[in-house]
Amino acid sequence: MFTPKVQLQKTLSSLGYYCHQGAQASFSDNEIPAITFRVDNNSVNLDLSNEIASQDINVVVDIWADDSITASQVLSEVEEVMRLDGYQMTYSADVSQPKGCLFHTNCRFITVHIE
Repeated sequence: MFTPKVQLQKTLSSLGYYCHQGAQASFSDNEIPAITFRVDNNSVNLDLSNEIASQDINVVVDIWADDSITASQVLSEVEEVMRLDGYQMTYSADVSQPKGCLFHTNCRFITVHIE
């Protein structure tokens, strides 16, 4: 079975931003902008011999920044490197934040990994 976490960490870290696997994290000032990610689904599809034929993989990426423009710039960079790794962005949203909090963009990616 393919587990994508190491590949995702390497891909997203290559952008040069702080990158952490997990839904949320605390950041220090020098870690912003930041990217967090998690695998939301990694389900297997079996062939007639009960072997793994492929896997459906869904990844959630969150971007944290001090301003909206930076968050959008990081989103563009994330989409590009994920696409180069065979992922398709299926969703992106600016998440409302209380005054004084970080700007937050949430996006989701899918791919099918074939054995």
